[in-house]
Amino acid sequence: MTQRLKDKVCIITGAGSGIGRGTALLFAEHGAKLVLVDRDLDGLTQTQSLLVEGANALAVRADVSRADDIARVVENALRAYGRIDVAFNNAGIMPHGDLLNFAEQTWDDVMAVNVKGMFLMCKAVIPTMLVQGGGSIINTASVMATLTEPGYEAYTSSKAAVIGLSKSIAVSYADKNIRCNALCPGWVDTPMNTQLLEQMGAEQLSALIKTQQPTGRMATTREVAYCVLFLASDESSAVTGSALYVDGASTAAI
Repeated sequence: MTQRLKDKVCIITGAGSGIGRGTALLFAEHGAKLVLVDRDLDGLTQTQSLLVEGANALAVRADVSRADDIARVVENALRAYGRIDVAFNNAGIMPHGDLLNFAEQTWDDVMAVNVKGMFLMCKAVIPTMLVQGGGSIINTASVMATLTEPGYEAYTSSKAAVIGLSKSIAVSYADKNIRCNALCPGWVDTPMNTQLLEQMGAEQLSALIKTQQPTGRMATTREVAYCVLFLASDESSAVTGSALYVDGASTAAI
């Protein structure tokens, strides 16, 4: 198998589960040197245990909403590997609640993790990318940046901001060979959606997915990871400032 990320140093946030874990596993198969980041140390440990034999991976427990934690992630990456080629900003939270009863602190938490965390990581890795002559940044937004439902005002606002941030960075650094793209998943088989399954029941959740996602099923984390792999690799060298929808035709349907 061709190793499309051979020796590329890749930071992945939210690597303890879901899309972050799926991406870490695929990146390892393609020869990447990984810096895995999450608040959940147990999740990080489990991700490391699932990597292909011989994978080169460093785990760093960190809160992406804290500038000092982000600085520590970058310092560890540079100390271990000497460069940073890819930053996959994937960590995020998705609280739900009626706007009139939605706590101000919860709103602030969503913006701190989903938007500020990406800003902080981009700000921290771009100087290294400038020195080394380029890099790729991928920020996880969501199909819910443009399509939403009641009770997700904070989440939808944050993911719309992620697309705007990604486009702005792409334009600002296009002539420096630093690419920045947003990834917009739809329904994906992640622990977050497993919780919904437990709350709603399989029949009701399946009916909802069929209504919202024309393919009628959740994407797997590996399917999403292949899209991240493309954006991280040199194969996407002309792609920057884009929002890639991995949504089973959700945004194409009436």
